[in-house]
Amino acid sequence: SRAIDRLGVDPGYERALAAALGDDLQAALGPQGLARWTGAAIGESDPALPEGCESLAAHVRAPEALARRLTQIAVVQRDEGQELQVGQRLVTRDGQLRRWDGFVAQEGGGAAAERLIRINRVAAIEQERPAVAATVSAAEQALAAAETALREAGSEERAAREATSAAETSLRTAERTLGEVATAQERLSGQRADLDRRHGEAAADLAAAERELESAQAAHDALPAGEDTAARVDLLKSGAERCRAAIGQIQAERAMAERALAADEERVKTIRSDIAGWKARAGDAVRRVAEMKARAEAQASELEELRGRPETLAADLEALAQAARDHQAAAERSRNEEAAAETALAAAEKTLANANEAFSTAREARAGAQARAEHAVTRRREIGQACGERFSCPPPVLPTQLGFPSDEVGPASDEQARYDKLVLDRERLGPVNLVAASELAELEETQTKSRAESEELTTAINQLRGSIGHLNREGRQRLLAAFEAVNGHFQRLFTTLFQGGSAHLELIESDDPLEAGLEIMAQPPGKRLTTLTLLSGGEQALTAVALIFGLFLTNPAPICVLDEVDAPLDDANIERFCGLLDQMVKDTATRYLIVTHNAVTMSRMHRLFGVTMIEQGVSRLVSVDLQAAEELLAAE
Repeated sequence: SRAIDRLGVDPGYERALAAALGDDLQAALGPQGLARWTGAAIGESDPALPEGCESLAAHVRAPEALARRLTQIAVVQRDEGQELQVGQRLVTRDGQLRRWDGFVAQEGGGAAAERLIRINRVAAIEQERPAVAATVSAAEQALAAAETALREAGSEERAAREATSAAETSLRTAERTLGEVATAQERLSGQRADLDRRHGEAAADLAAAERELESAQAAHDALPAGEDTAARVDLLKSGAERCRAAIGQIQAERAMAERALAADEERVKTIRSDIAGWKARAGDAVRRVAEMKARAEAQASELEELRGRPETLAADLEALAQAARDHQAAAERSRNEEAAAETALAAAEKTLANANEAFSTAREARAGAQARAEHAVTRRREIGQACGERFSCPPPVLPTQLGFPSDEVGPASDEQARYDKLVLDRERLGPVNLVAASELAELEETQTKSRAESEELTTAINQLRGSIGHLNREGRQRLLAAFEAVNGHFQRLFTTLFQGGSAHLELIESDDPLEAGLEIMAQPPGKRLTTLTLLSGGEQALTAVALIFGLFLTNPAPICVLDEVDAPLDDANIERFCGLLDQMVKDTATRYLIVTHNAVTMSRMHRLFGVTMIEQGVSRLVSVDLQAAEELLAAE
């Protein structure tokens, strides 16, 4: 990868970085590439930047290979001629460059700066997009909340109006009742006054009668005797008794009137209190209606203000997205242009490399030709010397000396190849084998036996494959039949245990029943269809019980041991489990042994076996026949 693809720069420093590094930004990172950054450690003897200058490395996020270069680049707002040490550079934020050796550039970074600026813009837009999207979402939520609040305010206003109407109706009813009570009170007051008047008259009559009685009694006591006097006395006594009776009746009526008056006064107080309460509630209702109207108006105003905000935010978001797309398109064009330039550069470099390679090849070929020429001269000299030593003649007259035509002698390379081939053929023949015929016969006999044994093995393999295929077909048929039977029992028992719902078994992961896996799918009442692992503990236990009992109904066994299967079940599910267990006992000849701590389960068993520890390390088995115990209790 190139250095420019691994750099990150703070906004505003793009031109400074591009001007400081220039074409070095296009160099590769790592050991590959003609131009590459290999990295150099920051040395303690590296010169410090001029006073008042900031290092460009503080604003650039770059690989370690560029660290030393960046630490020797100073960035300033304006070039004031600061003194630079060897290897240092000074750049301004607008892209002006000055090196330690006096080189000055005003390019502003060129295409690399524009690319860095586009990268930062795209990153900023991508960073702002979640915030803008969140703002749009918040505005939509606020709009929905305002609409909801407006609907709630309307509902509360209607409720307040209904409460006000009910309060006014109750107030009118109370005022009418108060008028009736006031009328009754006035009537009772008149009756009370009449009773007071009658009571006064009766009291006066009683006092007069008592005075007359006393006078008559005195006169009677003074007179010797007389029937008229006695009759008058009796008459006065009877009148006095009537007056007393009238007074008692009047007093009773007065007490009743006073009680009725007190009750009416208490009722008046209650009604007045109710009227005051209804008036207060009516006032509260009116105030609440006013508040609701104000809130509704405010929320309607806010709703009206918020209605246009999503469109505005959406337009802003679309503008930002369009700007991002434009920047991305520009960046893509720049990348394409850069890729084309890099392709052309790579092609030129490849052409140069090919030319260099061709030059090296030609140079090596020339050196090889020279070496072969020198070798040929040396070889010719050696052959001439050998020919003179062996045949006592120079090579040109050798055909005449040996007596064969010179036109039958080919080139030296062909004759040497022919000679080498003849030597190789002779060496390949090796020594003569005198027992080759007998060895060939033995090998042919061994080959015949091996071929016969191979045919026998092939026949046996084909027979075994046929048998295996037959067994697999029969196994598939039996497995599918057993699967269907177990699946049917499982579905029925699941529905019985859960009092509804559905469940089934599935063969998964392969079309071959012998290689497929088994998946338990269950749907308890009121839930969706799911796998066994997603059920609760109690649901898993009941489903497992249904599957186990389905297996026992398909292929019964003499004994079934169930260990703590009722532990995750509640009392209702335990009753269902025990009911199903009773049915299984009736339908099968299997003896069921259950390990449990649940009292409900133990109460439904035929026989209990309790394990107790009478002392440390010594266990004892206690057996209880519940049916015999019930018969014994019935007999008692």
